[in-house]
Amino acid sequence: MPAITGELVRFALVGIAATATHYFVALVASLLLSVYFSNILGYLAAVMISYFGHQRYSFGLSGAAVSHKSQAPKFIFGSLGGLLLSYVVLLIAEKFLHAPNWLALAAAVCLVPLYNFFINKLYVFRKLPEA
Repeated sequence: MPAITGELVRFALVGIAATATHYFVALVASLLLSVYFSNILGYLAAVMISYFGHQRYSFGLSGAAVSHKSQAPKFIFGSLGGLLLSYVVLLIAEKFLHAPNWLALAAAVCLVPLYNFFINKLYVFRKLPEA
């Protein structure tokens, strides 16, 4: 169990770094560009931090275990799955549970990182047994 705890802590640290990167890149870019385009630039920077940070730091893949051709599309697929999950949680909370927005958003913000951790650990950056 300690190994997964360490991975969760490293995953959270990379997530915090990616979130801060998104914010600051978007904030600086918004001095010259529209906030919408700036947000896209911030998001792209954060995705790069997340991808490489989770690959190398959170899950500790060695250079030999890295395959951008295989892992990058899986990472994008997983990220889009997290976005879809957040919308599903919000939809269920609003339409079926009639939950207030603060509670719906809190549920999404808690569930999506857990989903992202497991999709990245078990699918995107899964360590294969050595031959």
